[in-house]
Amino acid sequence: MSYKLLVLAIGLVQLIRSAECGRNLTELRAANYPPDFLMDLFKNESAVCHNETYVSEETIVRFRDDEDFEGTQELGCYLFCIFREKNFWINSRNELHLTKALEIVPVDFEQQALKMGLKCLKVKGDDNCARALWYHNCWKKSSPAHYFLI
Repeated sequence: MSYKLLVLAIGLVQLIRSAECGRNLTELRAANYPPDFLMDLFKNESAVCHNETYVSEETIVRFRDDEDFEGTQELGCYLFCIFREKNFWINSRNELHLTKALEIVPVDFEQQALKMGLKCLKVKGDDNCARALWYHNCWKKSSPAHYFLI
């Protein structure tokens, strides 16, 4: 009888935890992903944009790893800041310059990045922060095993 109660309790805990947040996307990623050189590509912009937007590290980690968390306005502004700092943003069209962004992608990741990008061409959002967040949400949904946020 106590064994059944234990199994029931564990099941309830798992049910509650799964209701609190979506699938943890870290399970889908390779242990060495993303490679250090990929992280280094955005290190300076990340520092600048943290100081500009005050987005919390917890928000970034939750967005990166929780399949169901769609982000916050502050996160969107942080992402827009990174696009802007990398000169990936087309101001006149309020959208990402996808070709320019793909130029920095390593050759062995090029095909996957292109697939992710092509699925996310019809940007939505009322302002640049919302649009930047939309891109990241789309990429995360398009390929959760390859999506990563610094």
